[in-house]
Amino acid sequence: MQHQQKQLHWPETVTRPLLVSGHCPDGADAMAERLWRGAGFEVREMAADWGTHGLKAGFVRNAQMVEFAVSLCQQGSRVLCAAFLDLCRKWDCRMSQRQQLAPRVTGHFSHGAVDCRAEALSAGIETVDVFPSRLALAT
Repeated sequence: MQHQQKQLHWPETVTRPLLVSGHCPDGADAMAERLWRGAGFEVREMAADWGTHGLKAGFVRNAQMVEFAVSLCQQGSRVLCAAFLDLCRKWDCRMSQRQQLAPRVTGHFSHGAVDCRAEALSAGIETVDVFPSRLALAT
């Protein structure tokens, strides 16, 4: 099977596409950064500072990303948050018995993704939920 590259086309009003990424070295952040840079677009990396904030670093970073997005909105930019909702992968998660998903899928979503999504929605940022195909097929 041959893959075809598709050129990304933006509405004429989008003059400078910018990806604001949590800069996690694997998963959705890394994939999005590669795709975005490959298309020649700018990436703003906002990595969590685990040394300073400890276990809350991801949540602090999420708030900072949303604050940055709000500042872009205030400058007249169109902002869209894509929430990549995958399953929580913590083997010792205290919430492992909490059911958040469709009845045919056991588990709950990544705490960081849910937090960032909630922050964005609370700030009035348009948000789109993105699910891995294995979850989308199960619903």
